[in-house]
Amino acid sequence: MELEKENIHRLAVHYFEGNITLPEEEELFRFVNACTDNYEMFRLWEKGWMQSAVPAQDVVSEWKHLQRRVWIQGGMPEMLRPKRYSLRQAVAVAAVIVVVLLGGSYGIFSLFSKQADPAYFALVTAYGEKSRVMLTDGTVVWLNAGSTLRYADNFNAKNRVVELEGEAYFEVEKQSDKTPFLVKTGCYDVVVKGTKFNVTSYPEDPFSATTLLEGAVDVLYQGRQMEVKPGEMLCFDREKKDFTCHQVQASQYRSWIEGRVEYDEIALGELAVRLSRKYDVKIHLDTTLDKDATFRVTLRNEETIDQFLRALSDIIPIRFERQGQDIYIRKQ
Repeated sequence: MELEKENIHRLAVHYFEGNITLPEEEELFRFVNACTDNYEMFRLWEKGWMQSAVPAQDVVSEWKHLQRRVWIQGGMPEMLRPKRYSLRQAVAVAAVIVVVLLGGSYGIFSLFSKQADPAYFALVTAYGEKSRVMLTDGTVVWLNAGSTLRYADNFNAKNRVVELEGEAYFEVEKQSDKTPFLVKTGCYDVVVKGTKFNVTSYPEDPFSATTLLEGAVDVLYQGRQMEVKPGEMLCFDREKKDFTCHQVQASQYRSWIEGRVEYDEIALGELAVRLSRKYDVKIHLDTTLDKDATFRVTLRNEETIDQFLRALSDIIPIRFERQGQDIYIRKQ
């Protein structure tokens, strides 16, 4: 087992350095996708490599060239078509972006490709962060913590396809020729012509959901087409492979982009997961707590996690103890 782990770690380092072959990359990602523990181990290796790696001068030059063409913070009013990168160049540039922006950035743009053609842009936000981007068709996207938005380098008014892993709020610009905007998730696709909506689709969560604020969207799943209307949330149960539709106060599902926490009804277990992502901590709920217990919570300011939990203890009878990034919540 240790020998296999050492071999996978070696492949991971090759990947971070941009020196990995296609068969090695396939072996690495079979390991990463096998279970959550493997994925977390991979992210720890990545963090350790980023803290110790010294990028080569030619990679720095590539990054500076890319940086001149991409406005990273505050949105992106115009995106020029990038030149084609090989896998090694793409991974190397991505690594330098992470090194340069580590600590305090709103988001990270990287260019990656499993093959030389096509190439993709990816907007990645770490836990504890959120980011905003304006796509070339005028669509504005806010990306929540621990999320990734990918789109091809030839994204334009005629090719409006993005891939989401995590949570994002979209304000989609309607095109005069009615070309639809497509959001692909790991569960279903969302087809849009011009509207405001929120999509939550973290791979580790039991549910994915699409909440509509304005306009109209269709959700496509295995040949089914379901219309979502304003004020509705369409929720997909990953285990049951089924949908349920709920009437909600849809504006609450964009509150996170303004730094607010606002839910008419949320289960304690779900809130713990959302707070862990928002504040980049690990919240552990004691077994004596009812994770399915629901309540209303509204906090309008950018509180710290400690301030939030103190306020939460006024709503429900809990006490908490913090040990670094780990927070333990128990009954009072």
